[in-house]
Amino acid sequence: MLDRSQLRIQDLHSYRALFISDIHGEKDLLEALLKKADYVPGKDFLFLLGDLIEKGSASLETLRLVMTLARNERVIVLKGNNDEAEQLLEDKIPLPMKLSYLRTRRSLISEMARKQGMTMDEKTDFQALRQRLTGAYAAEFAFLQELPLIAAGPGYAAVHSSIQDLQHLLNNDPRLILKDNDFLLKSAVGFPFPVIVGHMPTVALSDRQGNCGVHFLKDRNILAIDGGCGMHAHGQLNALIVHNGDFQQFQTVSVDRLPRRRVVADQAGTPKDQQVFVRYFESEIEVLKEAGEFLRVRHQRTHRLLEIPRSALRMIDGKPHCFNSTSCWLSLRQGQEVAVIQTFADRSFCKRNGQLGWVANAVLDIR
Repeated sequence: MLDRSQLRIQDLHSYRALFISDIHGEKDLLEALLKKADYVPGKDFLFLLGDLIEKGSASLETLRLVMTLARNERVIVLKGNNDEAEQLLEDKIPLPMKLSYLRTRRSLISEMARKQGMTMDEKTDFQALRQRLTGAYAAEFAFLQELPLIAAGPGYAAVHSSIQDLQHLLNNDPRLILKDNDFLLKSAVGFPFPVIVGHMPTVALSDRQGNCGVHFLKDRNILAIDGGCGMHAHGQLNALIVHNGDFQQFQTVSVDRLPRRRVVADQAGTPKDQQVFVRYFESEIEVLKEAGEFLRVRHQRTHRLLEIPRSALRMIDGKPHCFNSTSCWLSLRQGQEVAVIQTFADRSFCKRNGQLGWVANAVLDIR
């Protein structure tokens, strides 16, 4: 159950509104996206749907930027599961788990500790660390703790991860609002009006075609907007833009840090029925043939065949896996532009309009 302080009600008729989710500590990308979207503070409504921090390059700076933006009454910031980073300081989390996370992932807590000249290892007094950080960063922690969970108004609702009851908003489970990995991938629940969510990178929504852009799940009336920013090399930060509360006529813009290359000749794309995308949660494969930089493999769940870079192979519990690999060659026309994720001898793994796929190096301009 929720209380009313965890709701933000806003009518969007007569306004332009931007929805952004899962910034994950990438301050420069947030700034670039707001600029690209022509965001006008005080005129436009801005909704940030949680996971402001963790995993990216500048969680503390991102948080402070969001706090500055939130001084405007037309900015609504919701909480995501990663925004509860203060829990890493609590005693209930075993020390080995705590240290493993803080050593292997970029975290708000790690950044704060470094700025205070404190190290984290087996000898760290976490009680003293907690007292030091919560004192030095009281305003930042208070901001995160007090974030609401749901934004809603006539004809829409927005949350970080999932929502179950649109009629009685206070009846929703706060833990599922923050983190519900099954909502987009396994649930079939639909809604009478659009629900905007983040949390689950949209690239995971199809086992045919990997696409990091905004996905409109029409049969369920859900707009999924998490582009995988701060999570994957191919990730991007998306903005969903609506005018006058009309979610049927939305626009999208996105930003990433990938270099661009011009297409100098047409390339035929892979037919949809031959496309394969290996998602992270169903990643087991069988290696059939080795050929230089690439392996011919069979995806175990779908039994579809594809080639993957040798460098994408991972052994987990003695079994071969790969993540976010695809058989798809992008359909391209001369003069178009692609974002380059990784380059190999004869081809490059690229992205165009959010879609991931292969491009022959012969059709790309020489850099």
